[in-house]
Amino acid sequence: MRAIYPDAIFRGDPTGGRIYLTFDDGPHPEVTPRLLGVLKNAGIRATFFVIYRREMWWGEILRQAASDGHAICLHGMQHRGAYLKTNPALHGELIELEGHVEEQNVAPVRLFRPPFGHVRPDSVDYLRRRGIPTVLWSSIPGDFRPTAPLALFHRAAKNLAPGSIVALHDGTNLRPAPVLELTVMLLDYISQQGQQVAPLGTALQSKVRE
Repeated sequence: MRAIYPDAIFRGDPTGGRIYLTFDDGPHPEVTPRLLGVLKNAGIRATFFVIYRREMWWGEILRQAASDGHAICLHGMQHRGAYLKTNPALHGELIELEGHVEEQNVAPVRLFRPPFGHVRPDSVDYLRRRGIPTVLWSSIPGDFRPTAPLALFHRAAKNLAPGSIVALHDGTNLRPAPVLELTVMLLDYISQQGQQVAPLGTALQSKVRE
């Protein structure tokens, strides 16, 4: 996958044993507030790649996540892959999403993760040149499918190392939402390993090709 997307980001800064838990497809009106509670109780800041929703709760959850210190990043106006989108159209969509986030008095971090990971390599380069790096992942356990949290945990923990970017999903209709128990397991494991969870930050935006 890295050979296909040489301009994408698959790992973060490993300094201090940092692990990056990222959450896609949300916010969700039920799951995300519960997830924010789990993270807050653990004193953890993470990263959310968000999709736009024309609902009052959308802004409320974004503001809460930002207030808790989480990074709010760009996933899309809708949950659709980007293969068939022209580069200007994709860029315009992300600028539109960024505007909606800013309307909630939240400063988005200009990082993009394409839904399903579906994006053309030329689009990754196009966005990077315009200040929006594409972030993929080094681990994706698959919590968007009905799978036991313990099995998901073993998949995620197998190759977990400083710098790992883990792709999880709070925008899910599965009940119970696997991401909740899985996140608790991962936080306990990361702490036991003497590592720490950190949000993806603006430092990654320096990976912009002039």
